[in-house]
Amino acid sequence: MYLRLGLRKLFMKKLLLCLTLSFFVGSSAFADSVAIRNYPVSSKSAIQSSRILYSNARNLNQKDESLLCAIKEIQNSITQNPNDYFLYASLIDLYIKAGMFDKAYDQLIFLSNLASKNMLDSNTLQKLNNIYQVNKTNLKFITNDKDLMYLNMSLLAIIQNDVVKSADYISYTSINKENQDKIDNTLRIIFNKIADGQKSVEFCDKILLKNPKNAYVLKQKALFLEQLNRPKEACDSYLEVLSLNSDDADSKFFIFKYLKEKGVSEKEIFKKIYKTDKPDYNKAYYEIADMFLKSGNSSVAAKYAQVLVNKYPDNANGYILLSEIYKKEGKLKESYEALEKVRDKADSNEAVSKYNVMLAKLSDEPLKEANSLIMNGLYEQALEVLDSADQGNLYVILTQARANYLLKNKENTFDLLNKAMSLFPENSDVYCAFGYIYLQEKDIDTARKYTNKSLKINPQNKTALDLLDMVNQAETDTMMNNIITNYESQNYTETMRLIDEALEINKKDSNLYFYKALTYIAQNNYAASTASLYKCIELDKNNKPAYFYLASAFDNLSEPENALINYKKFINLLGEEDYGESERRNYALYRIKKLSQK
Repeated sequence: MYLRLGLRKLFMKKLLLCLTLSFFVGSSAFADSVAIRNYPVSSKSAIQSSRILYSNARNLNQKDESLLCAIKEIQNSITQNPNDYFLYASLIDLYIKAGMFDKAYDQLIFLSNLASKNMLDSNTLQKLNNIYQVNKTNLKFITNDKDLMYLNMSLLAIIQNDVVKSADYISYTSINKENQDKIDNTLRIIFNKIADGQKSVEFCDKILLKNPKNAYVLKQKALFLEQLNRPKEACDSYLEVLSLNSDDADSKFFIFKYLKEKGVSEKEIFKKIYKTDKPDYNKAYYEIADMFLKSGNSSVAAKYAQVLVNKYPDNANGYILLSEIYKKEGKLKESYEALEKVRDKADSNEAVSKYNVMLAKLSDEPLKEANSLIMNGLYEQALEVLDSADQGNLYVILTQARANYLLKNKENTFDLLNKAMSLFPENSDVYCAFGYIYLQEKDIDTARKYTNKSLKINPQNKTALDLLDMVNQAETDTMMNNIITNYESQNYTETMRLIDEALEINKKDSNLYFYKALTYIAQNNYAASTASLYKCIELDKNNKPAYFYLASAFDNLSEPENALINYKKFINLLGEEDYGESERRNYALYRIKKLSQK
């Protein structure tokens, strides 16, 4: 008998599930069939195909498989028609039928944002309404992932402008870390859609009746009360938020400002904010000063930061904050003075880090201005600006050295570079700066020594890598005179030896490859010349003679097609100003005509 009762219960459960599924499918399918003639053209074939797949299934397993096929069909159609929002609505319908509430939610978030901007057409809205009407009466049968199902229904309700029902559905969701972000995201969309302060407060109250510990809703309510100019109620809501999240800075800031305007003492305000009769005033004044600074009220921020350092003169973070506030007000002198008072008081990794960041910020602005002045040739003015920067900052020192060198004050330049070396003996940029100055002085060997030392410390230093290219180029430039002299004297063996030696130093100089090719051509080795000419053109695409000699080499190798191509490239590169190329131009035009006739 018990066995029969158990089987009967199992049978009733299966029957209930089948009835539920059939209701989900049947009702929406009927509604779809009535409206299918109104679907967008791009949607019709995909919707019809997915419906046929589903309706032809004979049992639950087949229906599961056909649902997946139908989903894939719609997804493919969306790829081809991404602006057909009716397809997205149809996909939501299929996801819900398949129990894929998470995927349905993602699509609904997308459509809800569009609905809030009035971007959905009537067909899509009707489709979403059908889904809403079918599913809202069947929520009691749903046992899997209720939170997501309720969130889906809440979004559907808000699209239908059913604010009361939307709040109901949200209030049924549980508060857990896994779904909190989705709940908050859903609420954001709903509040944007409502766009009415009083209605939004009522919406929050409806949710809070069933879920009074939803910090996000409490904070939204407080914000709406602020907008409605109801500060007392907003303050009460913010106090509730703090009871759930003691670190919420917005709540602390509003409560402090409101109660301060009401004449409440700071001591009593801090008791309320920190919910203790003995608040940590060190922390309290720091947070309030920081909040005023972030709100853009630097003068009030400075007042509370000053109170903080007066009460707690050993508070390194207080002086760093005061320095930041003064910097915001453009008071660089006062900002440096505040930092000076804490130079040796930073007693934690956090404070040391903040100190270094603030020091870098203070030097950053004068550095930017000084570099801009140097770019415009105003070297003395750049040095004046740098007088207000941190004189122990490496890049301030290096920029001062640069400006002095450009003013031809070499003694000052090297004094500053030596100062940088003594303060930062293992810094790659210091050696790079020395290398640059020696390169300008045409002392290539010493420039290379410092550049190599810089790269040994930091092989990825881009400035040093660029400097190495400049050093290499300078060295090959000095070798080039000897190469040209030997080439013009027809001493080709020595010319080639010098070119190969130069290429060991600098493989990026197109002129080396050009003269290597000319040397091969002078010895009638046209085949060998083409590789060097191609490399020359790779490094310098505008080297006009290189195209001419490449064409000539192919001409001598009896390769008319390659010759014709490169003669034409040579002609196309020539401009009216290329008077010196008239002889090669005429010959190229002659050969183009001849080769084109073959």
